[in-house]
Amino acid sequence: MYNDGLIGNFAILETLGNLTAGVYNYMRESKAKAYSLKDIIPTVHEYMYPPKTEQEIKEEANEQLLRYVLLKPNTPKKLMEKKHG
Repeated sequence: MYNDGLIGNFAILETLGNLTAGVYNYMRESKAKAYSLKDIIPTVHEYMYPPKTEQEIKEEANEQLLRYVLLKPNTPKKLMEKKHG
């Protein structure tokens, strides 16, 4: 029953959590750590955003590296082709 309520209230939890984090970040000292959604609603954060698998972390790192390399003006065209499979 608890999980069903969370699924239906995903948008509400996310919106209010981000709004609360924004207000807290506005009031915090400049050198203090910024609040995030995980700090505001830690009990449901993992339910809303499950932790990434090792494979997803590696793929994300590869995508970020590729985007960085593509910023160079003389990037070889073969790097710009997306490989499927």
